[in-house]
Amino acid sequence: MPTYSYKCSACEHEFDAQQSISDDALTVCPECQGELTKVFGQVGVTFKGSGFYKTDSSTPPKAD
Repeated sequence: MPTYSYKCSACEHEFDAQQSISDDALTVCPECQGELTKVFGQVGVTFKGSGFYKTDSSTPPKAD
């Protein structure tokens, strides 16, 4: 089950919640009943360069 981070816009309370992908997002802060927003972190993968090609990961052809 994925873990989502939330932050309250009223009291700044931050917490994580495990939820199914199909569950609705939480909207009410458990501390003050204020409005919650999801916190999105940085992506762990960065692609740099001119691109990726089919031949980048293929095995070299066999010599007969």
